Amino acid sequence: MTAAEDRAPTVGSGGAVGSCRYQKDEHDFRLIFQNAADAMLLWEFRSGSSPVLAEANTLAARRLGYHVEAIPGLTFSDIFPEPPVELAAIINEPEDGQTGVLESTFQTSSGRNEPVEISYSTFSINGKRFMLSIARDISARKAEATTLTEAYNREKSLRQALETEISKRVDFTRSLVHELKTPLTPLIASGEALLEILEGEDELRLAGNIYRGAMNLERRINDLLDFARGEMGVLKVHAQPLDVTPLLLDLAAQVSPQFDRKNQSLELEIDDDISLVMADEDRLRQILLNLLNNAGKFTPRGGQITIGAAVSGKMLRLSVADTGRGMTLLEQAHIFKPYYRIVDDADPNDGMGIGLALCRMLVTLQGGDIWFESEKDCGTTFYFTLPLTAEME
Repeated sequence: MTAAEDRAPTVGSGGAVGSCRYQKDEHDFRLIFQNAADAMLLWEFRSGSSPVLAEANTLAARRLGYHVEAIPGLTFSDIFPEPPVELAAIINEPEDGQTGVLESTFQTSSGRNEPVEISYSTFSINGKRFMLSIARDISARKAEATTLTEAYNREKSLRQALETEISKRVDFTRSLVHELKTPLTPLIASGEALLEILEGEDELRLAGNIYRGAMNLERRINDLLDFARGEMGVLKVHAQPLDVTPLLLDLAAQVSPQFDRKNQSLELEIDDDISLVMADEDRLRQILLNLLNNAGKFTPRGGQITIGAAVSGKMLRLSVADTGRGMTLLEQAHIFKPYYRIVDDADPNDGMGIGLALCRMLVTLQGGDIWFESEKDCGTTFYFTLPLTAEME
């Protein structure tokens, strides 16, 4: 065999062809390594000392603040002064095949700490043990998390302050209600007694005014307390099957005198054979009284108020319509807001502006909806629904 033949390589023999393939593989690896979108660092484990950087790609060198030529020889503690516990355990007892993902910070040449997410893997080559770590910049993610945390803490602080203020207002309202109702109770009782014993027309009229005024004040006080309970989420209803027709007839008889004084007519439009509804009778009266008082207040002398009741699917739709002043678009936009009042020229001090807000609370608690239709100078109709009992399903 000639010397030339002796030097001729064979495929897979480790000669020139094998060397070319190795060089190509190494070239491809370095191309990927250097052009990776994340910082890549190759560490070599050495007995008795901290791992040493064998190589890092251009992005890693730039983020660490070193020239690529200055990277080899930097120790693990130079880059990670306070490594996570998991990495520290691997450094102390390195084994092949250890992998994982964790968050840490690395230290740049200027001493600045940057948050990173590290993916790592350990392996051996020619008897030497290495760890390849890929460090992804998570500065933006950390900043977003910090912003969200700060926003959450601000919201929490504001919510706690709001709850404190609401609690204070509820406590004040309860105290106010107690102080007002204490002298009101004997006033109502005395008014009732006077109406029973007096006989003169003038005396009866005066006693009636006292009694009606006291009852009106008590109703407003109760509305105020209920609204405060609603704001705190402790307002309760006790719904049960209810026949609304007798209730509507009784309510019409109750409010007719106040409409008569303004020469207003009260009409009822109630469908026949209305089934039972699931409702709290006292709360339903409260809703209707608020709507009827509003209708009478904003309807001129000689006007008409109509109470309606009709089945609509699985709901009973109740309504209170008037032929009053109606509402402007601006007034309509605020009508259900607490303490918002439409000033009535006849009585600008009448009402606290919580009646309709309370009605919406009470209707919602009973599983219904409330809405209205209104046109300036053409009247207003308020509608609300209540669920029918299972008998109608």
